Amino acid sequence: MKDSKGVSPVIATVLLITMVVVIALIIFVWFSNINKEAITKFDGTNVELVCNDVRFEASYSLGELSVSNSGNVPLYSMKLKILSEGSYSTTDIRDVTNSNWPSKGLNSGAVFSSAEISEISGADQVFLIPVLIGISEDTGEEKLHTCADSFEKEVAIE
Repeated sequence: MKDSKGVSPVIATVLLITMVVVIALIIFVWFSNINKEAITKFDGTNVELVCNDVRFEASYSLGELSVSNSGNVPLYSMKLKILSEGSYSTTDIRDVTNSNWPSKGLNSGAVFSSAEISEISGADQVFLIPVLIGISEDTGEEKLHTCADSFEKEVAIE
């Protein structure tokens, strides 16, 4: 009997197939991230870059939410991120109770205010995340883009 110190052909084949599958998955994930749909504003600027130019002020006082667009970028909508009792929920401002958010969004210099919004009352913290509208480069249709969480602003609750 020979004393061989190699890997058996079956184990070698299984290892080789596993390595090929893992490499194929890595390449697939890499390519799928490259081919993201680009959304641009009407002047051709990528909407993700436009989020840097968004400026707004927000407060919640005496049961009234006020949002003022102090920048040059129209705000199509806002996501409300409501933190309460250690957990949070996110909802579109258009979907909350008593919201009368403008149908075409909040233009530069415009102010929005809404009466008692039950989703906010009793919250520990409330953040607003801007939602912009742009044009899909692939289809030419209007698409919504929610800015990253780094662009959220805490609402001063008084």
